[in-house]
Amino acid sequence: MARKNKGWIKVYRQLQSNPIWTSSEPFDRRSAWIDLLLMVNHEQRTLQLRNGNYITIEAGQCFTSVAHLANRWHWSPNKVRRYLHTLSEQGMCTQSGTPSGTLLTLIKYDNFQSGRRADGTTDGTTDETTDGTTDGTRTRTNIKNYINKNVIKNKREGASDSSFEDEFE
Repeated sequence: MARKNKGWIKVYRQLQSNPIWTSSEPFDRRSAWIDLLLMVNHEQRTLQLRNGNYITIEAGQCFTSVAHLANRWHWSPNKVRRYLHTLSEQGMCTQSGTPSGTLLTLIKYDNFQSGRRADGTTDGTTDETTDGTTDGTRTRTNIKNYINKNVIKNKREGASDSSFEDEFE
């Protein structure tokens, strides 16, 4: 019997610069989904298109192209189109094509990031972190404080401090 996991995890966007992520091996469908979650905006921003027009991109959206995704995932453009079509059919994303590119919108993106269900309730997990935040987010200040606190602690204990710095670099 398969165990049903509850709760959620957060994935640090810097994963995208890790050699494991950037290898020349083709992505599988699961990796492509995680990559889309990493690519979309986490907050609203305005982008200038090649034609000079501006577009506002909301949290959970990214402006990309099939060619860009094909190159990024080491897939053919047709495979990317089929994959995005499958995601659309499954209600996981929508796509709006423009002459300048494709606007992808991940459905229920906020659920992935806030830990809230569509009905507004939480997923029941407790997200208390060692730096004292309870909303699950770590700002740069919180990360630096976490590193500094543990570096001082390790220096007192005679341990190396590089592991804490490497954890967030």
